[in-house]
Amino acid sequence: MLNKLVIALLSTITFSFLFTCLKYKSLSDHDFLGMFMAVIIYSSVVYVIGGTPLSIGVDKWHLKYKYNSKILSYLAKVGMYSVAGMSVMYILYILESQSINQSIFDDILGFSLLMLFGCFASNVFYHVELFFNFILKKKHNDNTSKTLLN
Repeated sequence: MLNKLVIALLSTITFSFLFTCLKYKSLSDHDFLGMFMAVIIYSSVVYVIGGTPLSIGVDKWHLKYKYNSKILSYLAKVGMYSVAGMSVMYILYILESQSINQSIFDDILGFSLLMLFGCFASNVFYHVELFFNFILKKKHNDNTSKTLLN
C-alpha cells in the first residue's frame, strides 16, 4: 500500500508536468509554475483517493487471469487502467455536471475529451508504477549480487 501511495505521488508530479507542458504554448513562464502547482493540488487528490484503490483493484483483477505473453498481459493492464481512469473521470463529471445542471449530451465533445484525459492520467500511473517496480527490482538484484560476492 505504501508503494502505491509513493507511485501516486510520483504520478501526480509526472502527470502535472506533462499536462502543463501541453498547455505551455499559451502560458508565460510565471503562469507555467502556477498552473503546475494548481494541477499538482487537484490531481494529487484524484490520484490518492481514486487512483490508488483502483490500482489495487486492477492488480487483483489482473491476477485472476493467465496471459500467454507479456505483451498480452501489458495490453490487458493498459486497458484495465484506461477503464479505471474513465470511471474516475465519469464520477467527477457527474458530480460537476450536477452542480451546473448539464447532461452528457450537452457537451459530448467535452465529455469525450474528459474520458481520454482519464485514460491518459491512469496510464501515467501505470507506467510510473512499471518504472518504479523496475527500479526496485534492479536495486534488489544489485543488493543480492553484492551479498553473494561478499
